[in-house]
Amino acid sequence: MSGIAGWIDRDRDLTRGGPVTAAVTAMAERLRRGGHGVRHWSVPSAVLCHSADALDRAGAQPAVTTADGRPPAAVVFDGTLDNAARLRSELGLRGGPTGGADAEVVLHGYLRWGGEVARRLDGLFAFALWDERTRELVLCRDRFGVKPLSYLPLPGGGALFSSEVAALAGHPLADPVLDAEGLCSVLAQVRPPGRAALRGLREVRPGHLVRCSPTGLVEQRYWGLEARPHTEDLATTIETARGLLEEAVARQTGPAGGTPSVLLSGGLDSSTLSAVTAARTGTGPRTFTVSFGSAATVPDAPYAQAVVDHLGSDHQDVLVDPASLTDPVTLGAALDAKDFPSPFGDKNLTPYLFYRSVAQHTPVALSGEAADAVFGGLISEDERAATEHRTFPWIERARAFGLENGIGNGLFDQRMMRDIDLAGFCAERYREARDEVSHLPGAPAEDRRAREIDYFHMTRLYEQAVNHSERLAAAAGLHVRFPFSDHRLFSYLYNVPWRMKSFDGHDKSLLRAVARDLLPSIVLDRPKVPFPITYHPGYKQSLADRLRRVLDDRDAPVRPLLDLAAARRVTDDPRMLDRGGWLGRADTEMVLQLDAWLRARSVRLAL
Repeated sequence: MSGIAGWIDRDRDLTRGGPVTAAVTAMAERLRRGGHGVRHWSVPSAVLCHSADALDRAGAQPAVTTADGRPPAAVVFDGTLDNAARLRSELGLRGGPTGGADAEVVLHGYLRWGGEVARRLDGLFAFALWDERTRELVLCRDRFGVKPLSYLPLPGGGALFSSEVAALAGHPLADPVLDAEGLCSVLAQVRPPGRAALRGLREVRPGHLVRCSPTGLVEQRYWGLEARPHTEDLATTIETARGLLEEAVARQTGPAGGTPSVLLSGGLDSSTLSAVTAARTGTGPRTFTVSFGSAATVPDAPYAQAVVDHLGSDHQDVLVDPASLTDPVTLGAALDAKDFPSPFGDKNLTPYLFYRSVAQHTPVALSGEAADAVFGGLISEDERAATEHRTFPWIERARAFGLENGIGNGLFDQRMMRDIDLAGFCAERYREARDEVSHLPGAPAEDRRAREIDYFHMTRLYEQAVNHSERLAAAAGLHVRFPFSDHRLFSYLYNVPWRMKSFDGHDKSLLRAVARDLLPSIVLDRPKVPFPITYHPGYKQSLADRLRRVLDDRDAPVRPLLDLAAARRVTDDPRMLDRGGWLGRADTEMVLQLDAWLRARSVRLAL
């Protein structure tokens, strides 16, 4: 969870100080990730910055080499390599103060294998490498894009890059503008591949490497989901899935001997992860569960306790005080961490506060996020069997509740949404994603549809799950690792037919079979419930009060986008926040987050 940033400019000398140095310093200071000191490395055409976290080795980054009289090459790296030891041995790296650093492995791997190094890296990572020999910047993200990395192309083959949009938006060469496409990206919570919400800003796509050279930008894919025949029977499939999950846990917990920590909700996913971890180490892991104390009941609590009792975990309930959810400092910190507005409100705030507390007890924890996408837990039988599809499943579900424009958009002006063509934008993103899916020749329609839905969840909804958790945890000072995001497990289960993932008619029956001998039946057979939210009256009153302040502020940047009459109905009658359970609150949360994000990033609307 380091922060990385940099500036490539072929027309300026970036080592000359003055305004250039001030711009670099300001960009580095905006990094929220890391927080344990910033180091720089520069040559006339390139500056690389690294904001260290608590686990980084002092002085390890930026990693630089000038061996054999070659021009220097340097890299800044965020993440963890699960196979660093093997790669160090293969590269012949020995000892030294930075000899074990993952960044140095990437640097020497690139010098040996070029861009092919990306295929050899296991783990969650993002890196930026400057090769003075070719005067080329190389940007790369892990296979699922869990670690963030954005960039802004500049004239003449230059670029700004950073882990965080905030660091880019504040640079003098950036002009943070939200146009019609960008606003659609925010409201739909889906972006065109490789594009960020702000105009001109790009994201390194998951499983991709970007080269920025004097001749321009080149994007190269090094990994992706591919359709392959599945030839194993059900018993073998269960055994293989179990083995792949065990291997993923082993890679992400390191050598046996320590006591791993697991974020335990009491759901099937985190419970299975806790049980697999216990089986590997021979003892119950340290487990942490969120609690609101007497202020609200957490439906998962009895199931989490059943897992703790069954495994003998060293367990701690982490109390989140509902009053802290209205603290302006917490609100700002959570928005900065996500770096993007969303309608999820205290579904951002509660995890952030939870992770912050967990980080006081352990630097690293495992999360069960992504299991839903991998094991088919986000698709219903009706969705799989439906014959007509116009958009993503989660938008179709929202429309079933009467939310034509998706979750969180009920207070925006209907004419404005027609003018920016939100519906057309969503339809185009859907076609774009559907066209990416590879199918097996002659596959039945139901298998094709199930594969498409799995692909949508893995590549488009992922950001609302795994990436959501990673960014909030990073800002809170906690390294979260996601064994269900192991690409071997992902690739295998992507090709398991739907009838095996739900072989007994229940959701995620394959995962239940994997954990059948590891967990008590009360957990194995339990129904799924959403992440807990607070229904504390003080929180809802705070939402209404904050919305009223936005409506009363004629300079509020979000105000021109709103249906003011609809918004006033909420402030006049806060009971409207309870429409559809959490969905009524989502409308207000989206307005408040968008307004705060526009202010914090000094974003100009250009619709």
